[in-house]
Amino acid sequence: MYQLSWRLKALHEHWNKYRDELWGSSNVLAIATPPPSDDLSYLKSSAMIIWLFGCEFLETIMIIVEKQIHFLCFEEVASLLEAVKETIQHADSLDIVVHVKSEGEDGTTQMDAIFNSIRTQLKSPVVGYIAKEAPEGKLLEMWADKLKNSGLQLGDITHGISDILALKDPMEIQNARKAAYLTASRMKYCVVPKLEKVIYEGKKATHSSLSEETMMAVLKESENVDVCYAPIFQSGGKFDLRPSAINDDETLYYDSGSVIICALGSRYNSYCSNVARTYLIDPTSAQMKAYEVLLKAQEAAIAALKAGNKINAVYQAAHAVVERDAPELVTNLTKSAGWGMGLEFWESGLRLNAENDKVLKQGMVFNVSLGFQNLQAETINPKSRNFSLILADTVIVTSEICEVATHLISKALKDVAYSFNPDGGEEKQIINALNVIKEALLSKRMLRTHNQREGLERGASFVYMVKGEESDSEDERWRKKSFGKLRGLELPSIAGPSKRLKFRERRHAV
Repeated sequence: MYQLSWRLKALHEHWNKYRDELWGSSNVLAIATPPPSDDLSYLKSSAMIIWLFGCEFLETIMIIVEKQIHFLCFEEVASLLEAVKETIQHADSLDIVVHVKSEGEDGTTQMDAIFNSIRTQLKSPVVGYIAKEAPEGKLLEMWADKLKNSGLQLGDITHGISDILALKDPMEIQNARKAAYLTASRMKYCVVPKLEKVIYEGKKATHSSLSEETMMAVLKESENVDVCYAPIFQSGGKFDLRPSAINDDETLYYDSGSVIICALGSRYNSYCSNVARTYLIDPTSAQMKAYEVLLKAQEAAIAALKAGNKINAVYQAAHAVVERDAPELVTNLTKSAGWGMGLEFWESGLRLNAENDKVLKQGMVFNVSLGFQNLQAETINPKSRNFSLILADTVIVTSEICEVATHLISKALKDVAYSFNPDGGEEKQIINALNVIKEALLSKRMLRTHNQREGLERGASFVYMVKGEESDSEDERWRKKSFGKLRGLELPSIAGPSKRLKFRERRHAV
């Protein structure tokens, strides 16, 4: 229960300290989570509940005042809360009030009881809520309507939640590291070999089929992993560097002078990571120069991710490299160098652009993503004439130099450039092997040893267990140890499958 107790205290301290600046001058916090959905979405309400409790409460309304927390929920969530109620009350002197809504009720009675309690406790209540989250489902729609017509003053708490989630504690950092390793290892051991096989054997594969195959390679790892978005594959002159890009059904194009972009984001225990690589097929000197400049620019951005620096210094460092080494490409440079990540894939307040003057702090996690858009090659081939380049890595801000958590997958030019063998006709050969096998095995051993030493257990109720099993394969043993089944909360089990309680269960994104 240590995690929940500590984070509740941290929430109250942050709320009291930055009440007017970030929490909309609120003295009541209202956080409402939506019902189940097949869509993979990122909501601050869900992120806040996961941060506190380690699992997602669906279709639940949480109301926090100074010494009391109200929950309006269904029986599944209520059973869990009853199991931790006494511990919270003892550790934090908080009164937990659970309002159970049955399937046949609309929630009006429970909502009226909550509003009456707020008015009784506070002379001038200001209810903080997440202004930009549209209510989903009948329960949340009714709550939003009642809140709007309650006559109570309202305040937006979006910035407060963003700020408190921006700094990750050691347990969160470890989740980010594991997510990053999962992402980088799937890119290295699944995506790249698949591309090489398709290219070497002259096969056909669509962008959408490659995406689906890669997604399955991630999801098979464990029940507590997921994708951040549908893996992205692009080639043939059509490029969109946004993570919201949609894979088309065009065939992977890998003729001479072509460019292939691959992007993959994975989650571990709901924490996000991301990596993107660009592969060049028989590149021209201009393409290689553009790539080398982009690589230098991204490395400069990563080097600027130091605690104490301002965020805008990160983008400025990248921009300066392009301006110095290839001024003709400045207009093609993306307008940001990435964004913060965590329980949300995109932490809006931590965008790495030239305007953001927030200060970098130890414990922040970023997707450092930089690209050149709409470059032109000297060719009449429409599938090779227009091309884009992108590089992205998951980076953790530490007390000293930052940590590139996705370093496993190389981005050196020699490792991403492929060329035709002039003496081998159709045969294609890789300029250099993507990574030395010895280096890969060493990386896995180091991380496995680190995982064995880490202490993920904090308290008696929230225990993250990693299940290891013997296997003939060293990589398979590591996989099972690192991405074993999350057992979740050691609490009395709830009979039957729950529709409103998620212990970081897998959600398929398509």
